[in-house]
Amino acid sequence: MRNRISKILLLFLFFTTSSIVAQDNIDEFLKNQPIIDVHIHITKGYSDNEDYNAINPDIDIAKIEWMRQRFDQNNIVLALGGGPMKYAKLWQQLDKRHWSGPRLPCNPLREQDEPCESELPNLKELDSLFKNGIFKYLGETSFNSMGIHPADERFNPYWELAEKYQIPIGFHADAGPFKRNMEETPNWNEEYGNPLLLLPVLEKYPKLKIYLMHYPGKYFNECLEVMKKYKQIYCEITAVSMFAPKERWEPRVKKLYEEGLGDRLMFGSDYVGTIRKNIEIIYNIDWLSDEQKRNIYYNNAAKFLNLTESEIKKHHKMVE
Repeated sequence: MRNRISKILLLFLFFTTSSIVAQDNIDEFLKNQPIIDVHIHITKGYSDNEDYNAINPDIDIAKIEWMRQRFDQNNIVLALGGGPMKYAKLWQQLDKRHWSGPRLPCNPLREQDEPCESELPNLKELDSLFKNGIFKYLGETSFNSMGIHPADERFNPYWELAEKYQIPIGFHADAGPFKRNMEETPNWNEEYGNPLLLLPVLEKYPKLKIYLMHYPGKYFNECLEVMKKYKQIYCEITAVSMFAPKERWEPRVKKLYEEGLGDRLMFGSDYVGTIRKNIEIIYNIDWLSDEQKRNIYYNNAAKFLNLTESEIKKHHKMVE
């Protein structure tokens, strides 16, 4: 009996010590490491959210302040996110780390998209916002949830604007999410998340800067095909890497590197409150070199976004 207890204690000490060592290792690795998060969601604040509802009497401000704290804690120096026009303006106004823009199209039935006065933003206003550098992002696209083809001619003026101002676009490139509210998305069509449907758009607007969200989900082969055809197309692995079995998604990420496309993989968090978890997912891919991990956290996105040397220096200074 005594030997059995001793073994249990040893095992407990081993796993506890291993966990502490692993945590120390990642914390050391992340020192002075800036991170660009290319996938957040801009929404109103929710009064029932206990993570932030006590931070500020104004629940919308409370959520922004909570996100600011998470950025500070996790070395996030820049974040790309879309949502309702009202909140996209507010978020980037109160924290310059946000590159904000409208969701395309917004869904008037979905609470997350409130207020959604029109599925498509006012073109003249959006042109002005892009031109003056107030908005610097377009997405996340929701073609699958709205049941609208990405090459629908209604989107042409928006592709034209994005190409003109070199605005990064986040394209939902998976069949998910895994759980969805069909009352909010009655026209759901998962096939409209297939990135191959972007090919006629890219043929017409070949300089569009698009990154494919949720690689390597259902359309991982299609993502590879589009990335091979257009060198400015990047990707990120949010959601799939959190909720799908690792044995399914990790070989597909390795395939990205085998195909010579690993330098286009960027970091994203997607789900509110999971920034650290997603950082750990990248860090714990043991076949990635330290340099490759740092490229995912920051360098690949800096290249995709055409950041200047002064911007890059500023970002490194922010995390010293």
